[in-house]
Amino acid sequence: MEKDLVAVLGGGNGGHAVAANLSLNGYKVNFFELPQFAESFERVLRTKEIRIEGVSIDGTAKLHLATTDIQQAIKNAEVLFVVTPAFGHKAMAEACAPFVQDGQIIVLMPGSGGSLEFVKIFKQRKVQKEITFAESCTLPYGARLKSSGHVSVFIHAAILPTGVFPSKRTNEVIPKLKQYYPVITPAKDVMEAAINNPNPIVHPVATLLSATRIEHAKGEFYLYAEGMTPSVARAYESLNQERLSICKALGYQLYHWDNLEFRDYNLGETEEECRYRILNTSMDAAFGKDGIYAGIKMKGPEHMKDRYVTEDVPYGMVLLSTLGNLLGVPTPTHDAVIQLSSVVNRTDYWRTGRGMKELDLSKWDKKGLKRFLKEGN
Repeated sequence: MEKDLVAVLGGGNGGHAVAANLSLNGYKVNFFELPQFAESFERVLRTKEIRIEGVSIDGTAKLHLATTDIQQAIKNAEVLFVVTPAFGHKAMAEACAPFVQDGQIIVLMPGSGGSLEFVKIFKQRKVQKEITFAESCTLPYGARLKSSGHVSVFIHAAILPTGVFPSKRTNEVIPKLKQYYPVITPAKDVMEAAINNPNPIVHPVATLLSATRIEHAKGEFYLYAEGMTPSVARAYESLNQERLSICKALGYQLYHWDNLEFRDYNLGETEEECRYRILNTSMDAAFGKDGIYAGIKMKGPEHMKDRYVTEDVPYGMVLLSTLGNLLGVPTPTHDAVIQLSSVVNRTDYWRTGRGMKELDLSKWDKKGLKRFLKEGN
């Protein structure tokens, strides 16, 4: 392995930002996109450059390699950063399986349990190489593509909880990953990292409760500016309490929500009113003329089949709900959002989602699950 050579797999918003930042920070970066998306990746393939701007490094990154050949992309790379939506994990795992090398680390940013899908697929493909997996709870950046090969970064993650599979290798792997992203902090395992993804808590229910506005707006809708209301805040609270109950059952923690101390913001408000004010104060600041979203039109969703539903429900909420079932922890609000989203989109997200059964984890009880996540077998 070449210690300064990394592969970034996935040519979307996050992939561009990760590839550009790592390149400008002195690493040799192989940037890969699946062949079926080569047309939208054409400029990067031709120039081997990414223009990056915003709150991140500002400049033009020179890539070591830009390719749609997975074997070339990952050869001798010490770390493979998989930066795709959750529904892209299966395709990336199947592409990587024949060509991985002993000692490589595969990091999903974010994972939403996707590292365990890689484990399942590698087992099915009888991959004999010694591979370590990791996944973060979210992307290192909030970014948007302005065009192929041109990305704008508008926010950095302040903390990046990251789990390792098997977790017995955490102390070995996390220091290596912190070389690339110092904000990485060790989660207990990959499931704790998955549970810390905030998107399944925030996106689906706010979208669902804004359905009529979204459908009437015909594209002129801003979820963060319009959709965060007291009723939605109450739904967040219920979803988060269910998530906290699952964390308690597994000895996990939340690295954001459960550290908010409402008494520090006591203005004669109820806890609910305080949470709503905090959410909206931060959003007002974000969308103000000097805020992090200044100059970036954060429209959407424009329809109910946006990724806020079609990714966060089947790959986030279904994971939490089925994990709750395994642990005997009720998740009625999660279940209701999944069911109503399925009805609205005429898609059975229970069937198409990535839950405990789909990850081959439903056979375990709590003790067995914890042992598997630690030992890898």
